[in-house]
Amino acid sequence: MSSNSFISRHRASLLPLLALCLSACGGSDGKDGEPGAPAGDPAISIDSLTIDINSVKLTDGIPEVNFSVHNQDDEAVIGIPSARFIAAQLLPQGYTNAGDASQWQHFGAETCDANCPGIFTDFKNGSYSYKFSTVLDGMNGQSLVAGATERMIVKVGGDNLADGTALPVTNQHLDWTVAGNDPVYGREIVSIEACNGCHTDLAFHRGNYNQTQTCVSCHNLTRVSDPAHVFAPMIHNKHLEGFPRSLSDCQVCHKDNDMLAERDNWHTVPTMEACGSCHTDIDFVAGTGHPAQANNANCVACHNAEWTAEVHSDADRQMALAQFQADITSASMDDSGTVTVAVKLSNPQTGEVFGAANTLSFVSDLRIYANWGLSVDYTNRSARNIRLHEVEPISGSNGSFTYQITGLTILPGTEVDLGTLAIQGRICAGGASLTACGDNVDALPIKASHVSFSNTALSAKGRRTIVANDSCGNCHGDQQLTIHGARNDLEGQCQLCHNHNRTADATAANPSHTSVDFKQLIHALHGGKFEGFEELHFPSELGNCATCHVNNDSGVLSIALPLAKEVQPLALSDGSFTSATAAICSNCHEDEQTHNHMIQQGAAFAASLADATAGTESCATCHGQGGPVDVLKVHPIR
Repeated sequence: MSSNSFISRHRASLLPLLALCLSACGGSDGKDGEPGAPAGDPAISIDSLTIDINSVKLTDGIPEVNFSVHNQDDEAVIGIPSARFIAAQLLPQGYTNAGDASQWQHFGAETCDANCPGIFTDFKNGSYSYKFSTVLDGMNGQSLVAGATERMIVKVGGDNLADGTALPVTNQHLDWTVAGNDPVYGREIVSIEACNGCHTDLAFHRGNYNQTQTCVSCHNLTRVSDPAHVFAPMIHNKHLEGFPRSLSDCQVCHKDNDMLAERDNWHTVPTMEACGSCHTDIDFVAGTGHPAQANNANCVACHNAEWTAEVHSDADRQMALAQFQADITSASMDDSGTVTVAVKLSNPQTGEVFGAANTLSFVSDLRIYANWGLSVDYTNRSARNIRLHEVEPISGSNGSFTYQITGLTILPGTEVDLGTLAIQGRICAGGASLTACGDNVDALPIKASHVSFSNTALSAKGRRTIVANDSCGNCHGDQQLTIHGARNDLEGQCQLCHNHNRTADATAANPSHTSVDFKQLIHALHGGKFEGFEELHFPSELGNCATCHVNNDSGVLSIALPLAKEVQPLALSDGSFTSATAAICSNCHEDEQTHNHMIQQGAAFAASLADATAGTESCATCHGQGGPVDVLKVHPIR
């Protein structure tokens, strides 16, 4: 056993002995947290790090930073092998020219590992200090500005302690002033939490930098040679293609977060640099697409804060949508597969009930879809539907009207089962008010919804939930991803048609990538494997299944094995089938070795229906909950 391994295993038992030795040597107890004095128990395990920057000061013009490092249990982390220190300065709004936004300047960065350009001190209690090698004023050709906001960044991690304990990468910053006062201005515009709503643990430059405050300290005109790499234009430009939401919705990233003092800059401080990085058809200096202007001095004269926010907002749209609600209030099905369904149309803002859909001038489209057989993940290849805006109800009054949907298939064994109804539509609006549909009038998709029903009534029990509109909404917005006209209930509507009755191309290298069965389709789309979507780039780590999947009723993530008994095998175009677990897992895990492993464990590829449903798959033995390679453990789920 190595000495490092021994120390790691017996660190806790050695602590009393070390304390005794220090006491015998006459060491002072001092105060917790002071350099050179004990600061509580050292960290035994490290899952995450916290860096506290306690102070930054100039000594003879040279910056010195004092900081401490702790683990998730607030225990001192002793003996960090390296750290990087970045110094920056924020010029106030309008400093460089009237109308200009505040701008970061990069002073410099120094890394201390086996060699240090400056002076690094480890006080052996979780406290550290670093003194730069040179004066701050003039570093990187930049001058200290009196009263300016200064920034110090400390980056730790990405390496190991002497005993082999891994240190996770952690960035921390402190904004300070030379005079020692609190800064009077800042530039806190977006947070890494907003980024991670889609990206999950976003980090750059080999994973070393994972905070927006770090990014802006280097991605500015004093550090990068290409203006396109300045933070705001760079981020805007990178999201122009493949952005999963409306590009005009600035608050996807610029969230109304009270922790961000400058969160409203996106509409209060318009500049050519920021606006031009999205509105790429405009050349401000040349006067192309916009009156010519040489600088930002006059931007706000036309683009005032209220106007800019209004044209980048969907507030009117949301106000109009809030004036209409369609609810399925009852449903039943007879032995022939005919569903009788009642619908109530109302204005939830006022309580007003509306007439039948076909009498409402502001209803552009309103449909109900139905499918049956939750025990087999639906019996119909495509859901049956009725267009309420085109037909007379069979009965009803006072806002509640009854319709019938025919043609549902009742397979043997599903005579007493459950089905799903989904309602979708579009309503017309002018500004924030409902209006008669017509030319040049916006038809807005309502939020589609679904309910479950039995042979006799609506049912509180429905199809298992695998993904939720909320989880999809982290990237795509609150039911803002609308497919096929007005379908945006990704949680329960899409599966009515995108089900196992759809066939995959048996001749494809991986048939799973050609199926429009919802589970196959979504995996293939987000992996860039579905034809026509090869350039789609999933913004998070593909293996982090929790980005989309949600917990089931037992509180377990819905990817857990074994699969629910309702899940059916993958149907192929030549009449053969692939067993359910293999079909799903091979959508991502498609190499030959894994394919052969699946077959060895009972999977059936391109086999008969009898073989594909024989129950020979033994995947859950090892990959099930609590197994040695439980899928919940081997995937990088966060």
